[in-house]
Amino acid sequence: MAAPLVLAILFLVIYPLFKLVYDSLTQGDGPGNYVEAFKSSAIRKAILMTLAQSAAVTVLSVTLGSSLAWTLRRATRRSVTAVLWAAVLLPFWMGLVVKNYAFALLLAREGAVNHFLQKLGLIDQPVQLLYTAFAVVLGMTYTMIPYAVLAAYPTMTMVDVELLNAAQGMGASKRKTFSTVLMPLIRPGIVASTAIVFAISIGFYVTPVLLGGAQTPFIATVISDDIFTFFNYPRAAASSVILLVIAISVLGLAMKAVGLKAIRGGLG
Repeated sequence: MAAPLVLAILFLVIYPLFKLVYDSLTQGDGPGNYVEAFKSSAIRKAILMTLAQSAAVTVLSVTLGSSLAWTLRRATRRSVTAVLWAAVLLPFWMGLVVKNYAFALLLAREGAVNHFLQKLGLIDQPVQLLYTAFAVVLGMTYTMIPYAVLAAYPTMTMVDVELLNAAQGMGASKRKTFSTVLMPLIRPGIVASTAIVFAISIGFYVTPVLLGGAQTPFIATVISDDIFTFFNYPRAAASSVILLVIAISVLGLAMKAVGLKAIRGGLG
C-alpha cells in the first residue's frame, strides 16, 4: 500500500534533487558554477538578504506563534479556542497571491496603514512602506505564523500546568518558572518550529517580488532571473543547491540541538 507513495517521493522529490545536483556539477563550467555563483555580487547580496530577512521572520513568527500556541493550550472557553484556531488556520485558506496583494493595498502610500498613521498624527505625509524590507518581513511573518503555531502546539499540549503552579508555589517568580520549568519542556517544539519556519522562509519567491520589488531580492528571485532572463541554467542550478544546503544544514542543526526523537515527540 505504501508503494505509490514511495514511488511518488522517488520521482517527484528524490530524482529532481539528484538531477539538480548533477546538472550543477556537469553543465556549464561544472564545479565552476559554484565559483561563478559566489563571485556574483547579485547572488551574494541576495543570499545575505535572504538569510537576514528569513532570520527576522523566524524570530517574529516563532515568538508570536509560540505565544499563540500557549494561549491555545491554556484556553478553557470553546469560543476563545474557536476564534484562535480560526485566526491560525485562516492564512492557510487564502491563496499566497491574495494575501500579498492584500498587504500591498494596506501598505501603499494611499493605503489604510498610512491613512491610519496620519489620523493618529504620527506622520504628516504618506511614507514609503511598500517595496521595503519591512513589507517583506511583515508579509512573510503573516504567512509563517501558522506554521510556527502548528509546530509548537503539540509540545505545549504535553506540558503539565501543575508543574508551573508547583514551581510558583515553591516561591519561583513567573520569569524563573518560565526559564527553568516551562522552557525546557517546550524546547523541542520551539527548535522544530524555528527550523521549519526558517527553512521555508529562505525559499520564498512571491512575497519578496510583490512586496519588496527590486530593492529586496531573495535568492529564489535571482534563480528565477538566471533561468528565464539570462538563460544561465547551470548557475541557477548551483544557486539552488546552495539554497538547499542551507535549508538542510538548518534542519540538521535543529536535530543535533535537541535530537530527532525529541523533535518527533514535540511534533506529535
